[in-house]
Order: sequence, then C-alpha cells, then structure tokens
Amino acid sequence: MLDTPFSVFNIELTNRCPFKCVMCARTGNMTRPQGLMDFGLFRKVIDEYVQENPKQAAQADCWLHHFGESLVHPNFDRFVAYASARGVPAALSLNPLMLKRPTALALLRARPAKLYLSIDGHDDASFERIRGVADAYDASVRNLLDFLKLKKSFKSKVQVIVSMIDFGLNGNSIARKRDYWSNLDGVDAFFAKEFVTWDGNAPDVNVLAGDRPPPQDHVTCRFPWSRLTVTWDGDVVPCCYDYDKRYVLGNVAKQSLTEIWNGGPMRALRREFLDNRVSNPLCRNCDYLRA
Repeated sequence: MLDTPFSVFNIELTNRCPFKCVMCARTGNMTRPQGLMDFGLFRKVIDEYVQENPKQAAQADCWLHHFGESLVHPNFDRFVAYASARGVPAALSLNPLMLKRPTALALLRARPAKLYLSIDGHDDASFERIRGVADAYDASVRNLLDFLKLKKSFKSKVQVIVSMIDFGLNGNSIARKRDYWSNLDGVDAFFAKEFVTWDGNAPDVNVLAGDRPPPQDHVTCRFPWSRLTVTWDGDVVPCCYDYDKRYVLGNVAKQSLTEIWNGGPMRALRREFLDNRVSNPLCRNCDYLRA
C-alpha cells in the first residue's frame, strides 16, 4: 500500500469533440466508445478526492477534460460548479469557437479556476488545417475577445491562459501572438504548448513531430506515484497521455479511488519503473520518458 495519497489530474466529462485537430491523437487513432459522464459518477470522484486528500484537492488544478471538448457535455456547468463548490480548482482547456455568449455566461457562473483557451493558426485557412473546422478562426477570436469582456463584467477571478501548439515551425507566429494576447486585459498569460506524440503509437500525429530524443537510460515518471485520470465511463488510467485506455487500472463505479490507487494494476506499473523495465505499450514509447 502506498502511503502517498493520489491526486485526480483529469476527469473526462466527454470524449466527444467537433474538431479534428491534426495534433490530437483522438482525431484518427481513438477507438474507444464515445459518451458523456454521469453526474453521479463525477460527484463520487470529487467527494472521494476531497475526503482522501483534502489538501491536494484544494490546491492542485483538476482538469475537467481528457480527450474531448468538455463544453459538448450539455451539463458541463453543473460539473464545474460542483467541483468549485467542493473547493476543487476546476480547470479546462477549451477552443474559443465553443464560447458563444450563452455558453460563456454559463461557464463564468460555474466559477472555474483556470481556463486554457487555444488559438492556433493566423486566419481561417490555417485554422482549418490545424483544427479541421472551416471559417472558424475569426469567429474564435471574436468569441475570446467577448469572453474577456464578460470576465471583466463578472469581476471573475478565473485565470485565463491563451495558448497555442508549438510545432517548431511557427516561431514568428508564436511571437506575434504572445505580443498581442499578453497585453489584453483579462489574459493572465500566453503559453506555447510543446508538441507531443502521446504514446508514440499515433501515426497521424507522429508525422508532425520530427526527430524524437532517445529514451532515458533510466526511465522515470511521477504519474504512477502521484496522479490518476478518470475517463467519462469511470475507467481510471495512469496518465493524461492514455487517449485510448491502453492501461486501465480499475473503474470508479465499482471501486473506490483508494482501492484503484493501491490495486494490482497500479502496483505492477510502479514495479516496471522501479525495475527499469518498462514494457507496457502505453509507457514504452512515451515522449515524457524521453525528456
């Protein structure tokens, strides 16, 4: 039994998404069924988290997404509001195209702690190449600017980070966007996220990655000793890179989070790392272990 308590890093409200992003393993490689998380299941996860690790639950961002657009869930605001009411900092990564006025108002009223709002490309054509949706860049920018005005009118304390993916080929675009967005009222930071190849087994994504560093001589990962990710149907996986549930640890509808945390599959995963013999398909090609 591990004395260190778990942290719930991701809770997937849904794995449905209207976008077909070229950098997302979900687009052409996810095979698992799509669905929406039941609120009762979500409440169980949050309540157990707060009970078992109250300090971490109150301090660490809990990301209410995994592989899907959380705003697709018709009751997304109820989930965000419940986490916030329990003192859990609810964080989401969203596409501003989804933030039409009614959705933006519902989101602000739910009081999330942090929002990553992604703006990729520089016009409709480049946005479509990256995100797979036509005629959407200008609309995304308008929605984001409108959201910042609403944030101010609400006197909301939500932290807003405008982000984009760094493909290694768009340095000038990143610099221009940083200069623009960082100076807007209501934007707390601009962040260019590093491109990853997920578990190394998503060919549609890996073609964009270029050369990858060699694996470490001794593989290390903090996730098996610190974090859990819960998918929409209650399955628990060890990390946020597991887009297709390659390594299921248990299911919160049938077990407690503590039972899963100390269960056989998680103990076996930790042993792989301790013995420096990582062989499972999720971890053996992970970019995180090549850093």
